[in-house]
Amino acid sequence: MAEAGGAAKGSSKVVLAILIALVVVLGGTTTYLAIRSVQPTTAVTYVIGVEIAVSGSYASDGPLRRDGAFLAIDQMNAQLAAAGSPIHFERIHVDSMAQGATAVTAFDQLVAAGVKVVVGPLSSGEVGTVAPLADSNHVVAISPSATAPRLALDDFVFRVAPNDQAKALAKLFGELGYTKVAVMARDDDYGRGIANFTEGIFEAAPYNGVVEKTFYSTQSGTDYAPPVAALSAQVGTPATTTAVLLVAFEDDGIGILNLARQDPNLSQVRWFGSESVTRPKYIGSSTPAEIKDFLVSRNMTGFFPFPQRSPVVEKFEADYQAAYGKAPSPYAYYSYDAAMIAMLSILRAGKYDGDAIRAMVPVVGETYIGASGHKIFDQFGDYAAADYRIWNIRLDGGNYVFKQIGTWFYLTGTIQWD
Repeated sequence: MAEAGGAAKGSSKVVLAILIALVVVLGGTTTYLAIRSVQPTTAVTYVIGVEIAVSGSYASDGPLRRDGAFLAIDQMNAQLAAAGSPIHFERIHVDSMAQGATAVTAFDQLVAAGVKVVVGPLSSGEVGTVAPLADSNHVVAISPSATAPRLALDDFVFRVAPNDQAKALAKLFGELGYTKVAVMARDDDYGRGIANFTEGIFEAAPYNGVVEKTFYSTQSGTDYAPPVAALSAQVGTPATTTAVLLVAFEDDGIGILNLARQDPNLSQVRWFGSESVTRPKYIGSSTPAEIKDFLVSRNMTGFFPFPQRSPVVEKFEADYQAAYGKAPSPYAYYSYDAAMIAMLSILRAGKYDGDAIRAMVPVVGETYIGASGHKIFDQFGDYAAADYRIWNIRLDGGNYVFKQIGTWFYLTGTIQWD
């Protein structure tokens, strides 16, 4: 892995001499590059910035997402070498530490190195802080997991994950007969985005429900007892028509759940989770069994834009397992596709130029079918539409698992159970 270096090496004339036909077989996982014309011998290196947090609130899941991007770059380089191409992709990884200020510093480092396309950052808050830098420096940023609707702007930022799942959540609450939802959410762009959009949809017709919101600090060392007590008061006497929605990352969410399981109100109602609750740590070996049992007993349920099973998905999973000795986390699929789209857009542009790469990303997305699905972008450079799979947490043969149990369909707004 390179930690420094120029952004583009070699002659631009070399690129102009190459006509590359891109044929996507099995989506982004097996991309064959057919080279036509005489092969020049001068090497050309393009740099892909990878701004993915691997510390802070992403210490557990961030490395899995980073490795998804690394796998794409390694596979592309192997395919280019096999085709006899002089083109090679070099990666520069910087840790944004999941904070706005450090995300800016990390992005500045990549810009100073001459990078024109970045995979990342991960969170909506980070993307919001680096977006002005991407625009002013004409650097393309492709986020694997930023989902806040406020980021839907005509800029140099693209997002390969769909917007927050508020519509799907409201539909699920209504279909299951809930009339009141108490939301416990992070006090950041991600948490407020889901909480506020869910409130707006669920309190309007046809649901006409009630949403109570409690926001908690995301600072290290936060005492979760006061917000959990506030949430308990909002729930009040447990009722079959009242539910809780948790919008949290791993450590904060697990801390909240540990207190909630001991609360007489919160331990008696149904719980739902944002898509971040699918992070592996929630059911991992480091999480106490008491908390995992609470998740099972409360039938913790939520949405995630899981790709439909296909040879593309199975190939990615097998390659990831072979490369890293572990299964990918849900958003590793998206970071893989973000990196693959970044490289294909450079190849399609024929030059290492931010404006040219930006113009090619939607073109590549029209025909790209990758590990996380078909990547058609809308007018704002965001994933145009996605169905959401419904999951819950259960105990299966002695193992705690995320089980997919249904689908919310984007086009119809309906739910179909498996």
